[in-house]
Amino acid sequence: MKKHFFPFLFFILVVVPCFAQSDDEEPTGGPPTTDELIGFWKLQELPPDMNKVNPWPLPYQWFGFYENGKLYTMMNTEDEDYSVEDLKEIFSALPEEKTPNFVHQGQFLTVDQPEMQDYLELWGVNIFYKDVGKFAKKGDLIMSLDDGNGEVIYYRLLRKIE
Repeated sequence: MKKHFFPFLFFILVVVPCFAQSDDEEPTGGPPTTDELIGFWKLQELPPDMNKVNPWPLPYQWFGFYENGKLYTMMNTEDEDYSVEDLKEIFSALPEEKTPNFVHQGQFLTVDQPEMQDYLELWGVNIFYKDVGKFAKKGDLIMSLDDGNGEVIYYRLLRKIE
C-alpha cells in the first residue's frame, strides 16, 4: 500500500487538478500546444517511488522535439549543462532515418521507432502553468507512459532549455 501512495497522491494533487479547476481558479496545467512542446528539454529528478518501472535508467537525459516530428534523445551517467546550441549540434550528428517520430494530439503523444516494427509508446503530456511544490516549475512538462492497458507505469518530468 505504501509503495503506491506517492504516485496516487501525485495523480490526485497534480494531474487531476490540471483538468478539474473551477472557473474562478487558475488551472495548475493542461495539454501543451505543439509550439510549447517543440524545443530542447532536460529530465528532472522525481521521487524514486513514483515510477513502477524505469525503462530508461540513466539519470541524465536530454530531449529534442523538432518541428518535423522527430524526437531526439540522449542519456548519460554524468550531468552536463548543455545549451540549445550544444544539443542542436549533438543531435544533428544522429541519422534522421533512425530517429524516433512523435505525433502530438492534445493531451497525448505517440512515439515510434523507425527500426522497430509495431513499436509505439503512448504518453500523456501536460505542461505546468504554475509552480507546484518543490519539484515542478511553471513551464515544466510532465509525461506519463501508459502500459498499453490504461495504467501509468512511468513519469518523466522535463524542464525546457532556453
